[in-house]
Amino acid sequence: MKRFTLLMAAIICLAISALAQVSENQTLSTSLWKQGIGRCAHYTAYAKGFAKRSDEMLAKFPQGYTLDDLNEIYGNQGQKWEKIYNEFKKNEGRNGSINDLKELVTPQIWKLVEPDFTAFISNHPEMAQEAPAQPDEQQGEAAEGQQEKSADKANTTLPAKAENKTPIACPADLPLWLGILGSLLGLIALLISLSNRGKIKEMRRTFARELDRTNANLQEFSTDAADQMKALSIRLTGKAIRNQPATASEPVEETVLQEIDNDDIEDEAPAEAIENEEGEVMNLFMCKPDENDDFVRVSDTFEPGNSIYVLTTFDGTHGTFEVIDKPEVHRFALMMPAENLIRACSGNAIQIPSGTRIVTERPGEAEFIDGKWHIVVKAIIHYEG
Repeated sequence: MKRFTLLMAAIICLAISALAQVSENQTLSTSLWKQGIGRCAHYTAYAKGFAKRSDEMLAKFPQGYTLDDLNEIYGNQGQKWEKIYNEFKKNEGRNGSINDLKELVTPQIWKLVEPDFTAFISNHPEMAQEAPAQPDEQQGEAAEGQQEKSADKANTTLPAKAENKTPIACPADLPLWLGILGSLLGLIALLISLSNRGKIKEMRRTFARELDRTNANLQEFSTDAADQMKALSIRLTGKAIRNQPATASEPVEETVLQEIDNDDIEDEAPAEAIENEEGEVMNLFMCKPDENDDFVRVSDTFEPGNSIYVLTTFDGTHGTFEVIDKPEVHRFALMMPAENLIRACSGNAIQIPSGTRIVTERPGEAEFIDGKWHIVVKAIIHYEG
């Protein structure tokens, strides 16, 4: 869209330039052509150093001046004026455009002619249909004679035909209006381009947020899958070791040592870790886990200021845990979520607390290994309140 608006602006500028060129190439009327020849001759004489100033010429010829008018003023200059007069007189009999006038003088002289001639056309658009200017003494008589001829012609022709014969003159300041129109269109194109740029930036920001959210979800899914695989591996490995019968090739001494070691482990293990033969439910209260994902402090009663998780087990080997649903526990855990929660829990942006209550969506899983309850699957939590 941005490229389209820029291309449209370029096309508009080219069109305006072409229209302005057409206006400069438009053939002038006989009267305007003579006025242009007169100004070219005047500023050529001005460059030679013997012409009058522009304000003096405007005061003397408010309706414009031709080459013959200038001849009455500069005729006493001798060959300097005669050379200029003859050079421009041979071009006065034909018609041409503004570009044709431009070719008759040097670029330096045209810089003086152009603003004067343009102002003259803008202030006197009716000059396109008038006859060549005459000396001040003959202008009144010529105007009266022209009015009488016009009245006689109007009496002999129909009004409708007179109206049809009236030509429509092109405004002399058409390039100015085209420039203003082109500027407005260019400004509109620029505003459209800036608006589209803002929309593109907003789309990029939205896409970046969605991508970050998707990456977070994938990371959470990957963590959960890894925890599940770890738990499954521990369960399968533990069952294979317990169910593996002793073979004849194994030394008797090794078997005896293994049984002794097992007895020592059972004697040294805490009371809450002993297998519950009757199948009763046991609730153990855990503190925060260490860097090895092991609960370092286990108690069979709730300890304010230490207990964060409650673990439920039926056999003393496998259990599920969740955050204790008490306000004082939540306040204590949220004081340092990186240490108290992240090692045992997962969830969307849990490192930044966004509430005062911790809700366990799915309990975690733990295994009793080497005398410690080890986290194999993290719990999933979120914040509320």
